[in-house]
Amino acid sequence: MHRATSLCLLLALPLPAAPTLEGTVQPFRKVEVSAYVSSHIVELKAGEGDRVKAGQPLAQLYARLEELEMKRSKALLDRREYEAKGARSLFDNRVIPEFKAMESRIELDLARLNYETAAEHVRLRTILAPVDGLVVERTRELGETVNASQVVFRILDLSRATILCTARPDRVARLAPGQKLTVHVPAAETLPPLLAEVVLVSPSPDSPGLVRLKLLVRDPAPGLRAGLKAVVDLPDNP
Repeated sequence: MHRATSLCLLLALPLPAAPTLEGTVQPFRKVEVSAYVSSHIVELKAGEGDRVKAGQPLAQLYARLEELEMKRSKALLDRREYEAKGARSLFDNRVIPEFKAMESRIELDLARLNYETAAEHVRLRTILAPVDGLVVERTRELGETVNASQVVFRILDLSRATILCTARPDRVARLAPGQKLTVHVPAAETLPPLLAEVVLVSPSPDSPGLVRLKLLVRDPAPGLRAGLKAVVDLPDNP
């Protein structure tokens, strides 16, 4: 009877909680987007709070002179292509010597380079999003002047997210880069458990004696926001 009572008491005891580690959700990176040239803004295509795709135009700078130069270069290129074709035909029919046909090809190559240069000057007047993400800041408005390398947009990269934790060295002794762990975000109730990859286990503790741990979440769900508390499930001790 005593043995049966003891067994019942053991079964009634709560199971020990699985080891966990608390951390914070952080954006993968914040990208600062600058203008390549100095000019003024003639069109804004994105604002704060907009989600953008890599390569999407964010703003257009004044480019009228550059566009005219590109058109002029294109017209000259078309002319040189016509002349080079004619020179090649004349050379094949032994009407003109080879050096004349070569001169025409060189002029065509120079015209093509001039056109590509003019087209690049036009391209540099469009500010493009370098990554998929969320515009969190725009520093200039329509009509304002921007200088080369001046930050115009700040974008949070939403393609991935990181979980940052600190712990005693003994708690993360069994973790290594590449290991997959399950992460829960209590504040986001509708968010399913996440699979995160360990990308960093600091080799030495900092001044309080804690080790820094960094995990990467690929393709995070929309409900995963920076600043939220995350709970990381650690592997059980053997």
